[in-house]
Amino acid sequence: MLCYRLNVYILDMKKPGLLERLLISYIVFVVLLVGLNMFLLYVSSRLENITSGIYLVDYRKKEAADKLMEDLISMEETTKQYMLLHQASYWPMIESKAGDISAAWKYLCSPGMPCDEEERKRLVMGRSSWEGFLSELNTHQNGFIDDTMVLDAIFFDNGRIIDELVSVARFSRSMAIKSLDQRIIGLKSLSDHIVAFTWWAFGIALSIGLIVPWIIYRSIIKDLNSIKRGIGHISDGDFAYEIPSENNDELGMLAGAFNQMASRLKELDDMKTEFVSIVSHELKTPLTSMKESANLLLEGIGGDLGERPRRLITIMDQGINRLLTMINELLEISRLEGGMVHLDLVPYDMRRIVSSFIPEIQPYADKAGVDVDVSCIDEPCMVRADLNKVVQVLTNLTHNAIKYSHRGQRVEIRIHRDDLCVFVEIEDHGMGIPKADIPLVFEKFYRSKISRGHSGTGLGLAIARRIMEAHGGGIHAESTINKGSIFSFSLPVLPGDDVSGVRGETRSS
Repeated sequence: MLCYRLNVYILDMKKPGLLERLLISYIVFVVLLVGLNMFLLYVSSRLENITSGIYLVDYRKKEAADKLMEDLISMEETTKQYMLLHQASYWPMIESKAGDISAAWKYLCSPGMPCDEEERKRLVMGRSSWEGFLSELNTHQNGFIDDTMVLDAIFFDNGRIIDELVSVARFSRSMAIKSLDQRIIGLKSLSDHIVAFTWWAFGIALSIGLIVPWIIYRSIIKDLNSIKRGIGHISDGDFAYEIPSENNDELGMLAGAFNQMASRLKELDDMKTEFVSIVSHELKTPLTSMKESANLLLEGIGGDLGERPRRLITIMDQGINRLLTMINELLEISRLEGGMVHLDLVPYDMRRIVSSFIPEIQPYADKAGVDVDVSCIDEPCMVRADLNKVVQVLTNLTHNAIKYSHRGQRVEIRIHRDDLCVFVEIEDHGMGIPKADIPLVFEKFYRSKISRGHSGTGLGLAIARRIMEAHGGGIHAESTINKGSIFSFSLPVLPGDDVSGVRGETRSS
């Protein structure tokens, strides 16, 4: 139960917004920087302690011990000279030397100088012995001894004491050198750790510096690509597309605004389609009545007509025909866009469809002075199609090819196939279409600047595209100015053993 609630909570969580993502990356960098600074402070403190111990403790302690040993040996020689020569001038030298030695013992016994308890005890004992030596020495300040045996005994005792004190000083010096070596080894180990940590910190910082911006970049690019795809759908006329929005950041608000715009555009497009359909339907009925009336007048039902009235009625009939053609195209595109057209899909050989179509288009080609050539492969090109709709596409494309060709030129219709599709190409050698206009020629009511001056509503190619999409096929155009254009459409090929189509099978577009 706990796992289920956790999964639900995770699924309900919103993706972090743009501000949150930037804050997370900022926090990561701050944490990394603070951690690095803390480590540097720790290392600096360690280095300060080690260097302070080396210079202020071990090195000075070694110097003090060396100086103490020299002073002790010098003290022994000076006291001998003083007692043997009975010269009072040696006493100030003894006092000065004794003061230096006492200060050295005091420094070595001060807190923090002994390395361990054993050294401290030996230094304390050495200091105590030195104080005893001074006390004994002070007794001989004014009383000179002439007895050689007594002097030898005093010199022997003094030498023994000095040797012990030098031994203590030497021991303290060896402890200082040992501590100095240990601190240097620790310093070397610390430097190795610093180098290793520096490389690790560099690697981690480089990884975070590359990965975090890359993650943010990928997340932003993902949202931008969703918006880009939405714009592509809108530009293709798919106003029902909605951009998926999983967050509430700036990009999420932009996606929401885009979805609102697309929804409103869809409403307007539906209203426009419905308006065109209603108006076209309402116009078709009176125009049909007018056409029938014109035909009856031309047939003489209302009496014989003179040449001039007949010519006027003929002009009126031609205008009505053009209006009816336009209205039929508007109704056709409205039905195709509204999914109200059903296709009677039956297996056909595309070669037979084109062969039966040629006689229908030939009179128009002859009137324009354009030749129509057909070439096709020898193998069957079976497709499942609505015959009337495919012929309508052929009519629209071929009619355009003839209309934009010059007299004496040729329009070529080619049929070929591959393992997936059957292709029909209609090529003319006329004026061509500008490259910038090619992506737009299949849009409703669009007419290229170069085609203006020719009659038409700009719906023929849009209807052809809708019919091909309803068949599961496609339509394509390519053109070169002053060299001509090639319009082609494709239909899925029907396998050779699947030719048993039953007329009446329908498919909604």
